[in-house]
Amino acid sequence: MRKLILFAISLVLFGCASKNEIKVTVKNSLNIKRVNETVEVSMADIAKNIGGDASFVVLDPSGVEIPSQLIYAGESKPQKLIFQATVNENASAEYSIKKGTPSSYPQKAFGRFVPERYDDYAWENDRIAFRIYGLALIPKDGASNGLDVWVKRTDNLIVDKWYSDYLLKKISYHKDNGEGCDCFKVGRTLGAGGVAPYVNDSIWLGINFQSYQVLDNGPIRTSFKLSYPAFYVNNQRVVETRTFSLDAGSQLNSVVEEFDNSFQVASGIAKRKEGEILLKDASKSLITYKLDVGENGITYLGVVSTVKAIEVKENKDHFFITMDYKKGDKLLYYTGAGWNKWGFETDESWNSYIEEFSLKNKNPLVVDLN
Repeated sequence: MRKLILFAISLVLFGCASKNEIKVTVKNSLNIKRVNETVEVSMADIAKNIGGDASFVVLDPSGVEIPSQLIYAGESKPQKLIFQATVNENASAEYSIKKGTPSSYPQKAFGRFVPERYDDYAWENDRIAFRIYGLALIPKDGASNGLDVWVKRTDNLIVDKWYSDYLLKKISYHKDNGEGCDCFKVGRTLGAGGVAPYVNDSIWLGINFQSYQVLDNGPIRTSFKLSYPAFYVNNQRVVETRTFSLDAGSQLNSVVEEFDNSFQVASGIAKRKEGEILLKDASKSLITYKLDVGENGITYLGVVSTVKAIEVKENKDHFFITMDYKKGDKLLYYTGAGWNKWGFETDESWNSYIEEFSLKNKNPLVVDLN
């Protein structure tokens, strides 16, 4: 999952030192060091300064090239340029965008449709992996449109390897074989942080996705859009789309939910007998959860919404946040997971990660172009 920061872009158009270069000042207003957080610069702003019909490289404050990625968002032409910045507490750092041919960067985010495994869609970064189920799985396992999580303890990309090992060598990814595992069962639930209509005190679940569109695919960000068959909520026909985005280094996906009706929605986590709610804070629109799966360790889950929560609730199957949704809205929230075998040894470390993520999201990095 990713450390996506939704930030304001402030343009200071005093001219450039060279028509081939833009100075990018990244400002951090928090008393927290920001490490490898994704920064976005629109291609329109780049074009105003040094032209848009070129390739670009990004240099860090010491003048060393760092990985960058053109973001197409499903369009034929790039919409943004992204890179990851590190900025000390209450400080700023100056990066540069120059015309040039970028190096070949290591892939740290990747996703794909998996037709060989009942039409899954699976994606990952260097920290965590996820999947969601396609229609072909319904005859075998029934409907399930919640989010699945694969915990891992390697920064290598493992999706292709685990599927290949499972399908060709019969090596199960449900057991930790040294790299991690899928030790989370979704079933007929929201899984690890899905969203569904919440009407008449009930969560109304749709079914598996029917089509997908890859929007971007590494090296820093992977993103895609899923479309779902219509389903009925209290006799009302509903159509849903979900857009997922995951950046390198992040435990959390950015998810944009869209429905063609207005109602309350629930974003939550499947309740299990081996699980325990850790944090539930409606004022911050977040929840955290732990799931003890024995020899496969403890999986930590979290949801952070940018929409004000009405309340945090639970029923027999879920802990969840309720929110208002208006037809046509793009409901943005974040959901993801961590593991006690890689990076989150205690409940407190996971709670701190989620609370700090929420704080950073409310205090985004600010970018000035000079």
